[in-house]
Amino acid sequence: MVERKYEMGELKNEDALKLLKWKAFKTNEISPSYVDILSRVVTYAAGLPLALEVIGSYLYKKSIEECKHALDRYEKIPIQEIQKVLKVSYDALDEEEKSVFLGIACCFRGYKLTKLEKILHAHYDDNKKHHIGVLAEKSLIKIIGFGYVTLHDLIEDMGKEIVRQESPEEPGKRSRLWFHKDIVQVLRENTVSEIGMDSFAFHLKLRLISFNYYCYEY
Repeated sequence: MVERKYEMGELKNEDALKLLKWKAFKTNEISPSYVDILSRVVTYAAGLPLALEVIGSYLYKKSIEECKHALDRYEKIPIQEIQKVLKVSYDALDEEEKSVFLGIACCFRGYKLTKLEKILHAHYDDNKKHHIGVLAEKSLIKIIGFGYVTLHDLIEDMGKEIVRQESPEEPGKRSRLWFHKDIVQVLRENTVSEIGMDSFAFHLKLRLISFNYYCYEY
């Protein structure tokens, strides 16, 4: 049995589109009516060959409407076949490294490295640099530009899906919250008062609450 490995290198849009066309249509000549949907796929995959191959195969012989419905679904719920491959690197991490990765994926993408290290120092002391180094070495995160921490969109999705699976139906039982609707749901349900606690942070066992909004484009 030959084990197939995928590199984390990212394709340029032109090359990504060529690969996608071949997987979805077995040719580079396509109907103009498919241009918009293929552009959405290229944007979603963000140059990751694995994602382009998997999605392209799923779209093979599908109508435009079927393609749109499929991509709508993929954008809401990560594709398991892709996530399974990407998760191999995550599964090889130790528990603290996993925790640091999930924190970055869910809350700290776009933070400057120096700021992230200050946040992590409170929980991991001097091990923080080692953990960040391991994540970068495994291509789970990247340090770019003037020292900003980022990661591939689909790797971010993987991290968030891992946390979501901690409690799919009850956001308040997850280790991290980032989606505003989940946070509002937890607050509106007033779970804190129901169990007699007067501290939202204590109820969720939070180590950190961040109200920062940071937008970084690259």
